[in-house]
Amino acid sequence: MNHEWDSRALLSIVLVGLPELEGRMALRSHRSLLTRIHHRFMIEPATVDDTAEYVAFRLKGAGADHELFSRESLAALHELASGSLREIDRLASAAMRESARRKRKLVDRDAVARVAETLTLSSSLG
Repeated sequence: MNHEWDSRALLSIVLVGLPELEGRMALRSHRSLLTRIHHRFMIEPATVDDTAEYVAFRLKGAGADHELFSRESLAALHELASGSLREIDRLASAAMRESARRKRKLVDRDAVARVAETLTLSSSLG
């Protein structure tokens, strides 16, 4: 089905999904849709530096006025989350709760490892 009128597109669709979407779009049954996609953009997993900047940005937005995560804990967040912002959020939130429960002012690597075990992530930190 073509959605054009006088050589102008009548309809533009922005398709957003998880990385698994790309594999599904490659299926033969979706070929006609795939050929109509003119632009593609994939967000790569965050780097260690991206992770640190992202956490700092989120904390600043929440009103934090000082560092809450050690460098080592940020590296652990990145490693355990494989650069996934959703997993970084989940781990960071749980690690902050764990640190607060233990009355610690700074989230350390051990707090991240502890919550990773409870969140069923591999806690094999290198």
